[in-house]
Amino acid sequence: MRVLNFIFVVAALAAPLAAHAASFDCKKAVSYAEKEICGDLLLGKLDDALGENYKYMSASNIGAGALKDLKSTQKVWLGARNKCTTKPCLVDAYRKRIDEVCEYPVITGVHPICTSADEVK
Repeated sequence: MRVLNFIFVVAALAAPLAAHAASFDCKKAVSYAEKEICGDLLLGKLDDALGENYKYMSASNIGAGALKDLKSTQKVWLGARNKCTTKPCLVDAYRKRIDEVCEYPVITGVHPICTSADEVK
């Protein structure tokens, strides 16, 4: 019975660690960057913040040209992120991109609330 309680406690403590990195399926992580994001709490939080900022900006009225630019720069950024071979490289890449995504001006409506890179701890 004690063994089962121990297993339950360990599983409960590990669950929050697996709850991050929602922008992709961690079961399908292949690259160094993806594996690091899935295994590191800070990188997971940064990935979540970027994913939300990107989603909010994509849904805002930033204009067709800006939306096209947002999507193309995201693809370029993903390629650069995947070239990282260290955690500091990944953290720096994420912090920069989190803020870049939210710099697009909104044509009509309210600018979405974005998470700044400094808020992610």
